[in-house]
Amino acid sequence: MRKNFRMLTLGLGLVLATSLLVIGQARHQPQNSEPAVQMEAQTVTIDGKVSAVSETSVTVVDAKKAEKTITIDKNTKITKGGKAATAADIKADDAIVIVAAKGEGDALTAISIKVS
Repeated sequence: MRKNFRMLTLGLGLVLATSLLVIGQARHQPQNSEPAVQMEAQTVTIDGKVSAVSETSVTVVDAKKAEKTITIDKNTKITKGGKAATAADIKADDAIVIVAAKGEGDALTAISIKVS
């Protein structure tokens, strides 16, 4: 009987020690105090009329008469009248809606361009 009591005490002691060890390690893990970095870029939607266009950028004048130049890259999806298009298909005075990713500073890169 005494042997069983010692084994039980030893077993409970090991369980307690293991539990304390796990809890202690959890408390000492560094916590990230900085907010998580966003994996997706912030986007903006710009609509207005085209004032200038090239193979690498489009300049749009919005309803507030603000002029914005947006970069066009190889990943930009361009549609005109619901069909696939290229930057060469965009003309001055076209009505346009652009979804663009914000980059460093005020840099904008077009994700999609829809020409009416």
